[in-house]
Amino acid sequence: MGVLTVIASACGGSLRRQAPFRVRPDSTELGDLRGPFTGRVVDAETDRPIVGALVYASWRFVGGFGFDEPTGWREHIGSTDANGGYRVPKLAGGPGSSSRLSDFHIVIYKRGYVAFRSDRRFDDFGPRNDFTQTGGKLALARWKPEYSHVRHLRFVGGGPTLSELTSWEVADAVAELAGERQVPVATRPSGPAQPAPVAPVGEERLHAEALLRPSDIQGQTGFEGGFDQGKLEDEPSGPTYDNVHLKARGRPESFDVALRVWKLPPTEAEQRYARLVEELPQAQSKNELGQRSVRAATPGGDILGLAFLDGEWVVLIQCGASQCRSPETVLALARLVRERLELATQ
Repeated sequence: MGVLTVIASACGGSLRRQAPFRVRPDSTELGDLRGPFTGRVVDAETDRPIVGALVYASWRFVGGFGFDEPTGWREHIGSTDANGGYRVPKLAGGPGSSSRLSDFHIVIYKRGYVAFRSDRRFDDFGPRNDFTQTGGKLALARWKPEYSHVRHLRFVGGGPTLSELTSWEVADAVAELAGERQVPVATRPSGPAQPAPVAPVGEERLHAEALLRPSDIQGQTGFEGGFDQGKLEDEPSGPTYDNVHLKARGRPESFDVALRVWKLPPTEAEQRYARLVEELPQAQSKNELGQRSVRAATPGGDILGLAFLDGEWVVLIQCGASQCRSPETVLALARLVRERLELATQ
């Protein structure tokens, strides 16, 4: 990651980077990451105001130079008024003088609609360039039965507030992952960020891409770039194995992340895990996760890894050292994967 261009800020003596959005729809002047933010939320079909939609705003802070280290975050929770309007007050304060304001995004969520994010689009997960700090009109598209709840949950992101509001979607998402609910191919947006197809009814397949998302990595490492999603060419995907390779766009392999997942009978899972421990370089048993876990690293330290065994599940995460700068970061990603495995099992 290159050194961020920063400017002095009155936000608690911290620094902030330049905002990627305009201050108003009719202006070319760039906005301020601190805010304030105002706008109006409407139905994309009728142009009528949407009342009572969640307005979730968050700011992220990083520290360090050349290699960013997450140092804190702030959030604001509100809702749209009778005219669909919202207001997010200007950010006051920050983690400290050694941190800089790195990112801001806002999520608008209302059941029955596709959520809005200020930083990316739902159709292709690409960067959004039509959000403005003030005076914008945010149009929410109505939800259609053929849309993927797995994709939507991935798009909306996590956090207690968002997780509570989107909890009703979890059952449908789990049904998709289990192959019990088919999402028509024609309704899936195209593009490199597209998740793997959901298996047809009756055909089971693991879905590693639903267990570790680009937003998870960005949240843990502070990486601001995008990822292209692909497959590792080791074993064919099926009901007992799947993988996902998240390749950082425009970055060397040291920024890439890979996830491998096996679902096996307990005895076979034990054997698979034992082979991993033998094969992984510089493996050290830590037992930090699941029944057993092990940390690993290549001799030069350019790739960090963590494997764990949890009943029928065997999981291996490998992360380039430029992306995951400590074993604890890999452990945090592994914990997210395990949480989602528990959710899918339930």
